[in-house]
Amino acid sequence: MTVKAYEGSSTVNGKFIMLGIGCEEKGSKNTKTGPMVQVGAMLRDVHPVEAVRNGADEAICGGCPLRPTLHAEMKAEGTEVAEFPCYVKKYRKVAQWKALKAANEDFERALEVLEGRSVRFGEYGNMSSVPREVVEPLLKVVENHTLYEHDWRNPENQWLKLYAMASVHSAEEREEANALGWRTFRTGNSLESGEVFCPNHTHGIQCIDCKLCAGNSCGAKDIVNPAHR
Repeated sequence: MTVKAYEGSSTVNGKFIMLGIGCEEKGSKNTKTGPMVQVGAMLRDVHPVEAVRNGADEAICGGCPLRPTLHAEMKAEGTEVAEFPCYVKKYRKVAQWKALKAANEDFERALEVLEGRSVRFGEYGNMSSVPREVVEPLLKVVENHTLYEHDWRNPENQWLKLYAMASVHSAEEREEANALGWRTFRTGNSLESGEVFCPNHTHGIQCIDCKLCAGNSCGAKDIVNPAHR
């Protein structure tokens, strides 16, 4: 069962997008996260695989340097980028995309489904691509969550620092994000002062039990995780 929490304009470029909730009945089989409810964004009118190929995924991913077309451009230009682009397998999103297109928007049902649950926000896409008046009420009803924001420099997205980790890709970016008041999450194999390795990497603790990647709602250190595909 899939619930459509939102259908409307992207805050990034105005294209039509959808916000969907999945795995609300049996939970995710993701071995890192554990059985968390999944919340993600997709374009309404563009097939997920095609959106990645032609760059239309900008509507939900913005300027994320892990967005495949942007990652390839930056790499070709010699810009320092993460070793791997986004690890989400877009072909696995097709069934959900079709289900969301066929579903009616039901925000009240979305609130009911998420209330008191452990939720992985941004399973695909930036939550900042969806209007705040949609996302924040959903964040407020959950028991605990994970959330990462790639467009953390945007003044319009600063409200998310309470709930989201700034996704950074270097020590310099981390310093910049910290100066703006964000806790950070970055990929790397060594720690800087004020950072700890992801507990899943060090102790096998799943996200559903860890609860550290929840922005300033959690008072923990910044998080580092080795790069993965």
